[in-house]
Amino acid sequence: MHSGETSPVVQTTHGKVQGTLLKGIYDDEFYAFDGIPYAVPPLGTLRFKEPHDLKPWSGIKDCSQPLNKCLQVSSLTDLVEGSEDCLYLNISVKKLIGDPMPIMVYIHGGAFKGGDSSRRAWSPDYFMKENVVYISIGHRLGPLGFLSFKDPSLEIPGNAGLKDIILGLKWIKANAANFNGDPDRITIFGHSSGSSLVQLLLASPQTEGLFHKAILMAGFSMELDRLPNMEYRLAKHLGYEGENIDSQVLEYLLKADPHLLVSSNFFTPLEKNHGISMAFRPCKEGYSTPNAVLLAEPIELHRNTWSNRIPIILGANTNEGLMNVVDLKTDPKVLLTLQEYPERVIPSHLKNICDPIQKREMGVKMLEYFCQAHGDQLNLDHFDAITDMFTHNFFHNLYRLIQSRLAYGQAPTYFYRFDFDSPDFNFYRIRYHGTEQRGVGHVDELGYIFVLPATFRLDKSRPEFITILRMVSMLVHFAATSDPNSPLTKPLVDWKPVTSESLMALNINEELKFIPHDMPKLMLHDQFLKQSGVPLF
Repeated sequence: MHSGETSPVVQTTHGKVQGTLLKGIYDDEFYAFDGIPYAVPPLGTLRFKEPHDLKPWSGIKDCSQPLNKCLQVSSLTDLVEGSEDCLYLNISVKKLIGDPMPIMVYIHGGAFKGGDSSRRAWSPDYFMKENVVYISIGHRLGPLGFLSFKDPSLEIPGNAGLKDIILGLKWIKANAANFNGDPDRITIFGHSSGSSLVQLLLASPQTEGLFHKAILMAGFSMELDRLPNMEYRLAKHLGYEGENIDSQVLEYLLKADPHLLVSSNFFTPLEKNHGISMAFRPCKEGYSTPNAVLLAEPIELHRNTWSNRIPIILGANTNEGLMNVVDLKTDPKVLLTLQEYPERVIPSHLKNICDPIQKREMGVKMLEYFCQAHGDQLNLDHFDAITDMFTHNFFHNLYRLIQSRLAYGQAPTYFYRFDFDSPDFNFYRIRYHGTEQRGVGHVDELGYIFVLPATFRLDKSRPEFITILRMVSMLVHFAATSDPNSPLTKPLVDWKPVTSESLMALNINEELKFIPHDMPKLMLHDQFLKQSGVPLF
């Protein structure tokens, strides 16, 4: 391996791969190996099945370009994109020789049904300012990744998308040293549904030893909340006329056009009005198999999981609720739905377990509590209060995970709130709400960690640029040492783990501040859970 090589070749456990030398947005050079296969393409009879080990290849595989994202409906164009053949990982590394570096493995978001693991969507240019190996794993999405049948003879207990990631992590552990990475310092991190997947990997007994710390960004759930009969409903929607018999439903879905599989939208208007939108997501597997990931609910698994012994960082953005009020100001139907269906505003777990009357009562109570209004009295003057209510729903899940860590954990839990409200660099708020709306919405923090298609070069004196440097240095320092207080940020703030005495968070905006993070209104959420017989943690 010569330094300055433009097409480096690396030997892996399965064969040789050839990468390419790239230049980041600020001219930092790094090597990229994109589209490395880590499993057999899940095609034909392997559709919906757990992933299979790859046979080694001969010769040199060209890994200079990202390959397909997984088959999905694009959130931008509403068109079907990607391929069923998508079990590839992508590696970026600053230097291939020298001291072994920490490894950071990213799991992308997209409601378990969309998203792209490649640098087309999330380019790691900023990470390449630091000594780190960055890896992202493509995994199956939607029904292709999360379909599940109770009949054991079909060998589809569910969570194939999670099993993809675990197989990818095994590949990474085995090949770390070949890419100048340290196999004993692997950090997994994810955003949104990717963060929820990280949480499930933390809860699963299957992943012990595959990673050593984790970062969860804006995606948490103590319950899986998978709705029943999704497979049967999908098949019926596509024209299946038989009974709800697993083997027959599967036979039908194996023959179905994959484009129709991923684009089927079979929720009823009433379900949509109640805010139900995710058909296929991780589930509690109905029977035990050697590779079972989840045989119980996360809330239960978290009580004695191996990962209570590893450090984690978790956090979210100040105005996460903005994602729930897209179009509220521009499309009158959105307000009408909130007026007519108060149950739309309650947390999703309660939507799943309460009866219609309870749900409605809770919705009314929540709207009264946050807006002092419900039904016809609700209007656009309540925009901020409604947003705040959804933000509280979001943070309640995060708080529950923190409580669980405080009760059962034996390792530090670092809590942050991302609070940087940029006029032109919070790309998702701008995309969904235009330039008038201010705040820090869902996904806005990722513009400070990755180069997105919308990213532009910043003047280096801008606080946005300084925030990028701080974010990346904290995350990489945590990956390297288990402590997020990096040489760049330590002089500015001392970020300590949470304790049961007070909930303190690192608030990240133009300045870094360690603050108490109080959300007294979450008392209502606690009350609802208690009333429904659901433990907090």
